[in-house]
Amino acid sequence: MWAVAGLVIPAPASAQAPQEPSTAAPAQPKFAAPTGGTLPLSLAEAVARALENNVDIQVERYNPELAAQNVRGAEGYYDPFLFSTLTKSSADAKGTNAFSGGEKINTKTGIWDFGVQQQLPTGGVFNVAFNNNKRDTNNSFSTFNPVYNSAFTLNLTQPLLQNFKTDNARTLIKVAKKNREITDVQFRQSVINTIATVKGFYYELLYAIDNLAAAQKNLQLAKKLLQENEIRVKVGTMAPLDVVTAQSEVASREEGVIVAENNLAQAEDDVKRLIFPQNDPLMWSTNVQPTDHATVDPGAESQVNIDAAITNALQNRTDVVAARKNLENQDYRVALAKSQLLPQLDLVANYGGAGAGGTQLIRDPPLGGPVVDTIPGGYGDAVSEVFGFDFPTWTVGLNVSYAIPNRSAKANKATAQLNKDQALTAFRRLELQVAAEVRTAGRGVESGLKRVQSTQAARVLAAQRLDAEEKKFAAGMTTNFLVTQAQRDLAQEEVNNLRALADYRKSVINFQRVQEAGVSGAGAITVLSTGTSNQGGQALRSAAAAGGQ
Repeated sequence: MWAVAGLVIPAPASAQAPQEPSTAAPAQPKFAAPTGGTLPLSLAEAVARALENNVDIQVERYNPELAAQNVRGAEGYYDPFLFSTLTKSSADAKGTNAFSGGEKINTKTGIWDFGVQQQLPTGGVFNVAFNNNKRDTNNSFSTFNPVYNSAFTLNLTQPLLQNFKTDNARTLIKVAKKNREITDVQFRQSVINTIATVKGFYYELLYAIDNLAAAQKNLQLAKKLLQENEIRVKVGTMAPLDVVTAQSEVASREEGVIVAENNLAQAEDDVKRLIFPQNDPLMWSTNVQPTDHATVDPGAESQVNIDAAITNALQNRTDVVAARKNLENQDYRVALAKSQLLPQLDLVANYGGAGAGGTQLIRDPPLGGPVVDTIPGGYGDAVSEVFGFDFPTWTVGLNVSYAIPNRSAKANKATAQLNKDQALTAFRRLELQVAAEVRTAGRGVESGLKRVQSTQAARVLAAQRLDAEEKKFAAGMTTNFLVTQAQRDLAQEEVNNLRALADYRKSVINFQRVQEAGVSGAGAITVLSTGTSNQGGQALRSAAAAGGQ
């Protein structure tokens, strides 16, 4: 049940966005605990570690088991019910007339009754009872002493109208089983969202690493320009004010490196929180080194088939599947409510036998006289008569009842139908929401690819412009300000390109996920269209905090 190979529902080939590196494996390896050193980490390994260690998945794993126990509890209604009675008593009574049987009549009674009752899947009740008692008395009119009485009965009560096709017990079992299926779907949704989240954080970590490298490169360019300006001031070809400007630029870019370092540390912590099982100082000191890189498939845009993706999502997405199963639960409740509108008509039938045995007393005279002889007998005689059905008894009948005008049952039926209609309307709304989300995610892939291509071109042009400005500056044909501005523009375009590439990979993840799991679930990925800071990682962390991974 917990297999994770094939965790995402396969969509038609035309609906799939560019595929991420394969994350499925026949068996999850057991990963070593963090040691505090450097941990090379591929995307596939990050996903595998998250599936093995993520605490949110561990929590969700309990829900299907709890639901299974609910099914077991509901099915317990049909367990056979054994019952028995064992008593012994003694009673003294004062004789008050000539027929009392003596001045002080003592009667000792022992009872041993046994039986079993079984609820039937047709709504009926069947029970078998074997009742016995022994009575010992000094009553002078008794003709058996002790006397054994036994009876064996079979009883059946079967509804013929109300509660025949379904009843409360059968409805509860059906609902419990359906809820068990829903918890499986919800667990699968948690797994899918965890995969999407860890992939998103992995690409955010790649962006943070590259962003820090770009900030450091930008700082080195500023330092190089500062050194060149200081040389020019010494030889008298540049005013000292230009050195101050260059120094200010170095300080500003040092701040950019500090911010980038902080963003990298945060992105690394986000990944660690998902792939390690518990809080550990060695975990936090481990240096995670991604081994995969964000890439773009040149033919990616043509692989996005939004119509096919919508069809796939409406068939297989976890929240749609769960909503469909909830509709089935509503059908069960409507069927039960309809059953309660019918008259109560029960078939009642029983069959059995009775017997008596014991020591027979011969009195002379017969009525109240002394005992002159005995005929031996005992419990065996009573049992023999019972199961020989020497004295059979049987009953067949119908019990009919009906409430007029039956307003409670009618109100319950109307309520169940309204709940079903409401759930069906909500399901239609969900279908519309799913289609809109898939369309948005599909456009995100398309626009993300275009952003990558656009920012790549802008980065190349900015690099060419900086090269030209530096050559002109060396020849004294441009100003320090224009060179600094060209450096800033190149740094900005490099960051924009890194941001666009990370957002594109996350849009691919999001497009896959919205076809397989509910957006409102944990680990929702927010694809940013603008921004050069670490806002993408902050959005991911907000989504994770709101709903878990």
